[in-house]
Amino acid sequence: MDDYKKIIDKNNGIIYANKLDEYNIDRHVLYSLVQEGILNRIAHGIYASPDKDINEFWLIGKKYKNGIYSHNTALYFYGMTDRTPLQLDMTFPSNNRVNNDLLNVHYIKKEFYDLGLTELELEKNFTVKTYNLERTICDIIRDRNKIDLQIFNTAINEYMKRKDKNLILLSEYAKKFKIDKILAQYMEVLG
Repeated sequence: MDDYKKIIDKNNGIIYANKLDEYNIDRHVLYSLVQEGILNRIAHGIYASPDKDINEFWLIGKKYKNGIYSHNTALYFYGMTDRTPLQLDMTFPSNNRVNNDLLNVHYIKKEFYDLGLTELELEKNFTVKTYNLERTICDIIRDRNKIDLQIFNTAINEYMKRKDKNLILLSEYAKKFKIDKILAQYMEVLG
């Protein structure tokens, strides 16, 4: 049992069922560890120590592997809105279908799905897939009629104040999404 506890500790209190072979652990042992209270099943194929605090954003990202955090949720990650999202915005390739009341689902053509994809560490050992700042700004401009006006204005203003903004990349993305004229109008007003 001590060997299993060492493996669990080595993996920051989390173990994936699909990685059991790497540690020479039989699936029956995993279920025994759950029965004995050494592990909790937190999602399909994901187990954790009972004392492990699990980041909910990370957990949903693991559950929906094709989803990428976007729109208001990405703004929240980047500190560009002070509102905690009631629904989590995730973007999926248009050939996927997702139905979950916790998610505000966005679909995008496959050719744009990876554009601006990055990983963000929310806290130690909890990394999520999200879009970079420039892609996030393009997404909220593209969906500006569906986004709260105050959140939209705050995000655009906050982006322009940031030292890490990349206006050239923003312009490239805007051209790809065919929103470069709309982006230019916002930049002119703020400029």
